[in-house]
This record gives sequence, structure tokens and C-alpha cells, in this order.
Amino acid sequence: EHFYLETNGTVAVPSESDTNLTIYASTQAPTKTQNFCASTTGTPASKVVVRMKRMGGGFGGKETRSVFVSCAAAIAAKRSCRPVRVVLPRDVDMSTS
Repeated sequence: EHFYLETNGTVAVPSESDTNLTIYASTQAPTKTQNFCASTTGTPASKVVVRMKRMGGGFGGKETRSVFVSCAAAIAAKRSCRPVRVVLPRDVDMSTS
């Protein structure tokens, strides 16, 4: 068995005009993250930008399992009009994914 090295984490940053959303995520599926964050916040996908660093050691575990963390951060950021960071502790990350 393999497990990815870093836990799931996301920073969601709304724009000042509250029309755009930038998501910094530890994901292997930026397009899927973009589409789900757009859908859950009611933002057009063209207004959601997902940024990620080059990933190594993900073993495919961040293909779909990281999306829910990004969506939670995106909703909170959109509602509060402030940046939101969500990083799961290892035990929570393992039990939810």
C-alpha cells in the first residue's frame, strides 16, 4: 500500500470584487477541483483559477480525494470574503479518504 506524503490542504482566496476565486490546492486534478469549486460556490468555472505546485509522491491519492477540502475552503472564502486555509491532520485525512 502507498499513501500520499502530504495531507490534503487548500487555500482559497476570493478576489476583491467577489467575482473570482483562486484556489491553491494539493491536488492531482486541477480541472476537477476547478469545476467542483465553481459548482459549489455558484461561480462560473472561468472565474475559478486553481494553482498547484508540481506534485510528487501522490501515488494517485490526490486525484479525487482532495476535492472536498477545496470545496469547503472555497465556500468559506466566498461567504466570508476572506482567504481561507484548510489543512487536514493526518488522522482525519486518512479516515476521510
